[in-house]
Amino acid sequence: MGVGHQRNRNITDAGRLGSLLLAQRAAFLRDGAPSLAQRADLAKFRATLIAHRKAIEDAINAHFGHRSRYETAIMEVGGVAEGTKYLIRNLPRFMSPTRRQVALHMRMGTARIEYQPLGVVGVMSPWNYPVNLALMPVVTAIAAGNRVMLKPSEFTPVTNSLLAKMLGDIFSEEQFAMVSGDAAVGAKFTALPSDHLVFTGSTAVGRAVMKAASDNLVPVTLELGGKSPVIVAKGKTLDQASIPSST
Repeated sequence: MGVGHQRNRNITDAGRLGSLLLAQRAAFLRDGAPSLAQRADLAKFRATLIAHRKAIEDAINAHFGHRSRYETAIMEVGGVAEGTKYLIRNLPRFMSPTRRQVALHMRMGTARIEYQPLGVVGVMSPWNYPVNLALMPVVTAIAAGNRVMLKPSEFTPVTNSLLAKMLGDIFSEEQFAMVSGDAAVGAKFTALPSDHLVFTGSTAVGRAVMKAASDNLVPVTLELGGKSPVIVAKGKTLDQASIPSST
């Protein structure tokens, strides 16, 4: 992690995706896993995020017509700021090897798990919370020592441009890059042979994402919408809760 470069901005050329992935992977192989001190440098990211709170509120309002600034402050800026603080505070524990038991006849040796970054992680985020659902996967992947490519929703261009500038002033393109474009660009993004892919969105698109990633055996983390569990309190009729009586 280091000072960002002005060339790190929204990337709209789908043809660049492959070369960008190769550049990030080459940098990862060249530099190896970042140290604890390098990862803790995420404090700069957190400070920058908080400093841009009003700009983030304005950008999100540009998309939704109106969204409460309190909601944006709490759910978008505050959520990512607190999540980043949690990661920084717990990095020593997350990075420490953990001992594992060995079979009795192998007790002359010891076993442990060494936690290593994967390499280049792709992140695809939706439009409804364009800061939180984009940046929490990004900052988590970076805290884990990875390089990151982000493809946010094309329906939030003002927010995307702001995030690209903010993060471009902190990270080099070898560390973080944002890719902009429509569904066609998204399809090419999911087909990249990255080391892991994180997708937040609808179930239908999630199926397509996993199918495309499977061609390169890319592991996928899916956070899919459409699940709204409900608790019905005593004293409320099933008709009021709009729940079929057979449920």
